Amino acid sequence: MAEAKKSPRNWKLAISVVDPNGDLVYFYKMDQTQVASIGISQGKARTAARYRRPSGAFFAVMQNPAGAYISTLDPTLVASTGGFPLIEGGKLIGAIGCSGATGDQDGVACKAGADTVK
Repeated sequence: MAEAKKSPRNWKLAISVVDPNGDLVYFYKMDQTQVASIGISQGKARTAARYRRPSGAFFAVMQNPAGAYISTLDPTLVASTGGFPLIEGGKLIGAIGCSGATGDQDGVACKAGADTVK
């Protein structure tokens, strides 16, 4: 939240934290965040946890014709920047997902949150 609130940003985000299985353990929606961002943030976090990589990695792969199959892997997969695994001591402990700003802005805010876990 601190990263999103930095002046002049004032990004309105939904922030989801999930366990290693992708199940929601914490959620926060900033005032004036679009309602659609609730499910999107949860999907980004779930994708990052279940596949043990940033959700943006799937977006990058899907930009090539050979990566078009990615969307068939899992109907809940969200291929958009803004979901990051939470790794503590080399072990996956969950993931965080943000939605509400642009994809790149979601990524900046969520990466700041993920980096607090070591």
